[in-house]
Amino acid sequence: MRIPDHIVEQVRTQANIVDVIGEHVRLRKAGRNWLGLCPFHTEKTPSFNVNLERGIYKCFGCGRAGNAIGFVQEFHHMGFADAVRHLAQKMGIVIPDETAEDPTGLGPRRDAARAALREAADYYVELLTTPEGAVARTMFERRGFSPETLTTWKLGASPSAWDSLSQHLSSRGYTTEQLNDAGLIVVREDGRFYDRFRGRAMFPIRDDQGRVVGFSARSLTTDPASPKYVNSPQGLVFDKSRVLYGLDLAKRSITEVRTAIVVEGQADVVAMHQAGFRTTVASSGTAFTEDHVRLLKKYADTIIVIYDADSAGQTATSRAIEIALAGGLDVRCVSLPAGTDPDSLIRSQGREAMETLVHDAKGWLTWRTERFLAEGVSNDSVRQAAAVRTMLEWISRIPDALRRPFYVRELAAVFGLPDGLLLDQLLSMGHSDRPSSPRHGQQQQNITAAPTSGSIPSATSSSPSPATPPLSHHQRTQQQHQSPHSPLAPERELLRVALFVTDGLAMLLHEFHVDDETFVSEAGQRLFRRILIADAEHHDILQHVLNDEQLHPQERQYVADLAFAAVTPSVSWERFNVDMPAANHARPVRDALISLEIIRLSQQVDVLSRTLDDVKDVDAKLRLVNDVRQLLQHRDELLKKRSDMSDDTPWQPGATPSPSLPSA
Repeated sequence: MRIPDHIVEQVRTQANIVDVIGEHVRLRKAGRNWLGLCPFHTEKTPSFNVNLERGIYKCFGCGRAGNAIGFVQEFHHMGFADAVRHLAQKMGIVIPDETAEDPTGLGPRRDAARAALREAADYYVELLTTPEGAVARTMFERRGFSPETLTTWKLGASPSAWDSLSQHLSSRGYTTEQLNDAGLIVVREDGRFYDRFRGRAMFPIRDDQGRVVGFSARSLTTDPASPKYVNSPQGLVFDKSRVLYGLDLAKRSITEVRTAIVVEGQADVVAMHQAGFRTTVASSGTAFTEDHVRLLKKYADTIIVIYDADSAGQTATSRAIEIALAGGLDVRCVSLPAGTDPDSLIRSQGREAMETLVHDAKGWLTWRTERFLAEGVSNDSVRQAAAVRTMLEWISRIPDALRRPFYVRELAAVFGLPDGLLLDQLLSMGHSDRPSSPRHGQQQQNITAAPTSGSIPSATSSSPSPATPPLSHHQRTQQQHQSPHSPLAPERELLRVALFVTDGLAMLLHEFHVDDETFVSEAGQRLFRRILIADAEHHDILQHVLNDEQLHPQERQYVADLAFAAVTPSVSWERFNVDMPAANHARPVRDALISLEIIRLSQQVDVLSRTLDDVKDVDAKLRLVNDVRQLLQHRDELLKKRSDMSDDTPWQPGATPSPSLPSA
């Protein structure tokens, strides 16, 4: 259910960030800030700063930044609402029920189902210690699970009777509907019901917040009629495509190395963790899905897939590669010896054998091509072409365009094909990531180049001379590969003034007529729009923007970076009777606006330059050349104007250097 805005605001304003972070990080006073070792990366010299006055933190080692709610989200790997509830509970702030926000009435049903699941897990754990749990206990011991492991994973046993659990929970006030919502019982057509899990070893499945959402129950008999595993059904609480077994215990370790190990079964996860591979997770009774990728992306950049060596495991590995690549994860693969799984391998060959396999995990392209070759593809040209086309399809779906050409070259080398042929195939799949290459025997013009006012290409020239780009190569590359969530350098100055200069936002709006269209990048436009909304709806613009869920986490971190850069002189200067000059905020704003217009003009020149080669009509081409000339003339005037203003410092970056302006 949605948390009321006034409660979020109360939590945000009342949370003492030094106290919140001080529970997990040893902080010491250092001037205006508090200093400690960063909890998000390993360091020996403290670089983690907490500013009580602004209510923000910033690590100058790894770049993590935010406010109290953001720290709880990051440290405990919680969602925004859960982080607010966590802080509210600590501060004694009551969050009222908002049934109006839940017209379906499913919220209370979910809460009751989770409570029933939690009590069922405790019941199964307790039963494991009794004579009735002896068979399950023996099975766990045979797998080498220690008592500490049983406790950590809350492994248990279900009774053999048809209604033991349901009677236990009914005695504690749970209704048949609530037990059915939890997936703990099976209701027959005549309304009678029985326990879903009976006489099995129980693996509770928890979500990434550590809440029990279901169970995987392993058979303890050799009866072929008894399924090996019985899992909780899809329902109000359990969605197998959105849960990764072990993630609640693995996410901290995954975050540290940005790599997760993905296996198939719950027992494999438990065995891997016990052996020290604490980044291991598994899908719960389903194949690896897009939702699993989105879940892992919060913690990892790479996954290492370790599925069974049989044909089903190999097929599942291929599917996992395809889905993970499309979701932006890099993939490495481990090939297990035939007839083994991670659990049995560790028991039979020891931890060192698994450590070697993980260390030597192959890149997905190498693994997949080796599988193709092992299947006899090299003896059949038709199958070779199909194999190459399959991997090109996978490559074409990789979000990072810069990675695709490298994979294409690697694939071409493996199959002895020309790079250009595969790049053309990739292009036909809808991606224009191929670099410029000779066309029809002539050297194609670099379409990113734009002529200067003194060097306009001839309208009839078929081979124009190289032209000077409007931006330097470094800055053009920086813009082309810039994160979509990072504003440009001059936009940073406008955002700084809007957020941290007294009446700065009013100055931008009324004196310089700045609006979101003034910004060139999407990130700049989006941030400025959210600042305007925060100004209209909230008293503390900075805190609202830092918690704005409409912004990407990288954009919120960008704002936190600005906050730490916007350092004011210490009051200690007053003791030295030094007159601090008033900051000239209008000057850097004017300079930034000129720079943005230069960038905008350069982009327009680029667009027109790209069309010149394709225009066949001479008159039309002359008109385009004239348009380019006028744009360049305007750009040169602005460059001169900016140069004439260079006698004063154009930027006021604060404590950290601001990126330099684009140069012509």
